[in-house]
Amino acid sequence: MFSIIGAGPSGNYLAYLLAKQNNEVQVFEEHKIIGSPVQCTGILTHKLEEFVPLDKSFVVNKINQTRVYSPNGNSINIKFQKPDLVVDRSKFDQYLADLAMKHGAVYHLESRYQSNDDKQVKVNGINIKSDHIIGADGPLSRVAKNNAMWCDRKFVSGHQYTLKTSCEKDLVEFWLGIGMFGWLVPVDEYTARVGVVSYNNPSAHLKKLISLRSPKSKILSQETGLIPIYNPKQILQKDNVSLIGDAATQVKATSFGGIVHSLKAAKLFSENPSNYPQLCKKNLHKDLYLSLMIRKTLDKFSSEDYDELIKLFSKQKVQTILETNSRDYPTKFILDLILAQPRFLKFLPKLI
Repeated sequence: MFSIIGAGPSGNYLAYLLAKQNNEVQVFEEHKIIGSPVQCTGILTHKLEEFVPLDKSFVVNKINQTRVYSPNGNSINIKFQKPDLVVDRSKFDQYLADLAMKHGAVYHLESRYQSNDDKQVKVNGINIKSDHIIGADGPLSRVAKNNAMWCDRKFVSGHQYTLKTSCEKDLVEFWLGIGMFGWLVPVDEYTARVGVVSYNNPSAHLKKLISLRSPKSKILSQETGLIPIYNPKQILQKDNVSLIGDAATQVKATSFGGIVHSLKAAKLFSENPSNYPQLCKKNLHKDLYLSLMIRKTLDKFSSEDYDELIKLFSKQKVQTILETNSRDYPTKFILDLILAQPRFLKFLPKLI
């Protein structure tokens, strides 16, 4: 019996994979609706297709290019060889849950995990037998806390509005130096998700971005949430308890997206549960760690450094590399970037 705590993307996908292998799977979700509340921008790379067939039920838009602004107002445009995907997170989560349920996974909504002891999990005051317990319960994972797997994790804050504003449907916009960075992700020509991520006070940074990009726009909804920073020392498994996705800090520290990596982690667990930490070390750690090192470097950037970075990105050889590689896997192209533009090495001392 596998008990999965949390019905987000990683928990649902793992439930599907395990149920497809004819395992007995139950999923416990504390909310009454799968996919709610939404705390995600919902933009993913084409690598999603390696795990889940694209479905019009959750793909709401496709992005073919990005425009990145430096603090001095200069910008570059990068076209994607394969489009990014804008998904409706609530519908995406439900889609994955439906796949799991079709293969026999049993879902328990409004079921709050409280604790676990040996081979049983306590939910809503009831003890339930379970051979394996998987914490897929987000950045503030109660499973991690209860099993001494918290590991001194750290967070950033994201704050986002969905606005009525004019935008190009196939173009995502980024601003460097507003918070850590800000974004505009179009849903259609008249609606966009505009947000920022920062270590503190994201509301003030978002207010600055809105006044710059979309003043007087009508706010349709807002989302706020904590995002874990990847911890290379995170404990992923202890006895019969494992962590996955945000609960395991499996998030890129460059863009703070984590869905593709969490789906990959779910696949690794399903292939060999007892060897899960070693598989993650081999298949996930290098890219997540490199993203963390890039983030530590960017955290020391001045406005002038960001301006210089945009200049370097504008070189044709650099643009070609960025256009033809997935940002999910920076280890596959970081050396090519340095060879194409050795001046990137000038930022290396900021790691020290």
